[in-house]
Amino acid sequence: MKTLNNEMKKIFIFCCIALLLTNCGNNQRRGSDRKSATSNDTLSVHNIIPIVKPTVNVYIENSGSMDGYVNGNTEFKGAIRDLLVLLKHYYGTEEDKIKVNFINNRIRETDTQIDLATFATNINQHWRVQGEDSRSSNLNNVFKMILDKTDNNSISILFSDCIYSISGRDSEGLLSDEKSLTKDAFLSRWRQDSLKLATTIIKMKSRFYGAYWDKNNDSTHLDGDIRPYYICVIGNNDVMLDFNSKIPLEKDKIEGFDNKYVISTGVADKLYYSVLISTDNVGRFKANRNASTKEYIRGIKDVDMKSSGGNKFTFAVAVDLNNVPAEEDYLLSHENYTYGDNNFHIKEIKPIDKNNISASDWVRISSANPTHIIVLEAIGTAISDVKVSLKKQMPKWIEQSNIIDDRNIKNNLDKTFGIKYLIEGIAEAYQIIYPDDKNFFEFEIKINS
Repeated sequence: MKTLNNEMKKIFIFCCIALLLTNCGNNQRRGSDRKSATSNDTLSVHNIIPIVKPTVNVYIENSGSMDGYVNGNTEFKGAIRDLLVLLKHYYGTEEDKIKVNFINNRIRETDTQIDLATFATNINQHWRVQGEDSRSSNLNNVFKMILDKTDNNSISILFSDCIYSISGRDSEGLLSDEKSLTKDAFLSRWRQDSLKLATTIIKMKSRFYGAYWDKNNDSTHLDGDIRPYYICVIGNNDVMLDFNSKIPLEKDKIEGFDNKYVISTGVADKLYYSVLISTDNVGRFKANRNASTKEYIRGIKDVDMKSSGGNKFTFAVAVDLNNVPAEEDYLLSHENYTYGDNNFHIKEIKPIDKNNISASDWVRISSANPTHIIVLEAIGTAISDVKVSLKKQMPKWIEQSNIIDDRNIKNNLDKTFGIKYLIEGIAEAYQIIYPDDKNFFEFEIKINS
């Protein structure tokens, strides 16, 4: 009986210890569950709370040289209408989130209660107020005023003909002086707050009814002739990425679009690229498994040129250029690329056509939705790794749009006095702040021959 009691005591003690351990474990698990729930609740709240919408400031230059764009039903008005409707749709109608201003020698805010959808149609009612001096404006002062009001949570959009106001015979020297002042305006703003700004310059075109004033301040009457003007969009890099995804200022999206140039910092993140084994190739090779997955091939080996019958070697790379902030013409221009040690050059760049890609290649790349194919051709028979980069440089249209003598504007209707100097001033400021930021993207293919 005593033995039995002892055994029962042991069992009782064991059960108590087990119960205590179980409770401790449960407490720990409940603690874990509580912590997890808190974390999940935090994530849920984070997901519910929207990203703070930036303030969008639209500035419309209304100096005398701009009058011809608002006389009649012009493409200039159409572009303002298209932009304001898009802004209203994507950024809402919260008070003070979208501000429309006129700018010349000062900034004049319009009524916050204006109807954004009809503002362009009625723009002449707001164009000028009594006593406003708008005979001419200093373009660099315009940029200074706009930059001073641009911060990390705002976007500034300027509509302007972007013509420097100068007087004197030495146009080139005076334009160079103005370019230096433009550069200083952007550098000074960076020094204040170390903003990482992106600037998009869009060349637009519109009918023009009125007086065009040349560098000698002589006028030429234009009666519906097509003239360029520009939209300049300035904002923090991250804010601009969101803006560009919502409001792509490009052909068929805004009336009168002609061309675009984006000046920004950084390279395309997580660029997708993959060698195509069976498409647009000359010669034979195999995928290097050490540099490949089921989604991409980034290394090749066992290159056999002789199989081509002429010691030629060509291979294709599928690339997703969807997030590269450059126009299609720029992406397709061979001269905008570099090739590392020059063992290769680009034979062809083209948009992807599924019908021209082998089935086995398509299975590998389709989920990534690449946009272009870059065909690389070996120079000679000594080949090695190839690195391809898309350079950040001014597109050709800027030089083609520039003129330094506009006295015969009838023969140069598609050109803008000094526009190259203005854009160079902005671009050179970026080069000073970010001297190593020279490419939109780069990728490398390892080759073991």
